[in-house]
Amino acid sequence: MQTDSLSPSPNPVSPVPLNNPTSAPRYGTVIPNRIFVGGIDFKTNESDLRKFFSQYGSVKEVKIVNDRAGVSKGYGFVTFETQEDAQKILQEAEKLNYKDKKLNIGPAIRKQQVGIPRSSIMPAAGTMYLTTSTGYPYTYHNGVAYFHTPEVTSVPPPWPNFQYYVE
Repeated sequence: MQTDSLSPSPNPVSPVPLNNPTSAPRYGTVIPNRIFVGGIDFKTNESDLRKFFSQYGSVKEVKIVNDRAGVSKGYGFVTFETQEDAQKILQEAEKLNYKDKKLNIGPAIRKQQVGIPRSSIMPAAGTMYLTTSTGYPYTYHNGVAYFHTPEVTSVPPPWPNFQYYVE
């Protein structure tokens, strides 16, 4: 019988919960001079963001992340020429609003793999095709399992298809 105790767990490494937006990722490398910007309006383009953040320092690069259809995901990254400019923004993060929306500003962190490297279990395309123990097919893509209903196909009858005419 296992009881709750303060003894070390066999796997002390755990991912940060995705439903807690205020927590910073615990695992990864901070990218110098770069900040994460969330809460970007979907109509905002990279040029608009560059103009906005140029008030706070010399902007080197702006990247808004888009989905496969080219639609903004509502977040991106701004790289400054100096670490000081990036730090200045991080200190003023709570005060930043753009187009009447509060921006979610934080350090840009390059995620590191925890445990088994993802490349060893995920194909290059990022989708795994699997079946459940009962044989139902599903795909696993970007951390989400998609279950598929088996396609209904017409099975030809086991006997020849003859047409009979009665005269």
